[in-house]
Amino acid sequence: MKSQTSPQDWPVDHDGLEVMPPKVCDELLAASEVGRIAFINAGAPLILPVNFRYHRGRIVFRTALGSKLNAAGRGYEVAFEIDDWDAPRRTGWSVLVRGTAEEVVSESELEELFGLGLRPWADQIERSMWVQIHPRDISGRRIPSRKPLASDDESAR
Repeated sequence: MKSQTSPQDWPVDHDGLEVMPPKVCDELLAASEVGRIAFINAGAPLILPVNFRYHRGRIVFRTALGSKLNAAGRGYEVAFEIDDWDAPRRTGWSVLVRGTAEEVVSESELEELFGLGLRPWADQIERSMWVQIHPRDISGRRIPSRKPLASDDESAR
């Protein structure tokens, strides 16, 4: 099987976006620090930023009592997204994770997670609880890189 480590080798979806291989998605998750968790809260969608770690194939983050922990405690389906972009070149990528969130309660798992050194950026209150997302599916897309066109103007952006 041909290696897909180079973007030139990646398949393209129906919208012309490059489909990133799973290994690239895993590498981007491991290298990223901030993502967004999406879930249903009080009957409406809610998206919140969190700093996280990608550890043993799971997304883990610290939280306090509230909507994120409530969603995790009930084993809700969630989405998690990371991204990056280059506005002048009109390119970027995103990785989407869909799975189930749950609170981490096992003492041995908690000890391991605290050993990761993850400190919440929003530290005005204690965030001693951990949530983990067990991915059901991970996908990534990238807008192919291109140079800005001379004809591009502010109104077209």
